[in-house]
Amino acid sequence: MKREISALLLLVLLSAASIWNIHRADALIEEVKEHVALSEKALLAGDGAYASEQLDAAFRIWSSAKTYTQTLLRHSELDGTSDAFFAAMRELDAGEIRAVPAVYEQLRYHLDCIAGMEHVTWGTIF
Repeated sequence: MKREISALLLLVLLSAASIWNIHRADALIEEVKEHVALSEKALLAGDGAYASEQLDAAFRIWSSAKTYTQTLLRHSELDGTSDAFFAAMRELDAGEIRAVPAVYEQLRYHLDCIAGMEHVTWGTIF
């Protein structure tokens, strides 16, 4: 009977940790995406300085979660997201307005992929 109780407690603990991870990943991604959206809107409105400020804020939030992300998320997705951030910041700093919408789209894509991978679906189970 002790084994069954221990196994049940372990199952509950792992389920709770999984739910916490999904919530934490969602919160992080949403916070970063809010700043990315504000940056893109500012750029489209012609305010490059505010766009840079918001993109930098998104990157600071992303970077501040480095311990969490490198421990619990796939490294290939982390690399892709970081590359997309650097590409967006480089294009924004260079004033390449025509290229920026594509790099914003790439950044959003990587963020959405991370969020999607953390959710439990039939595809993530099997």
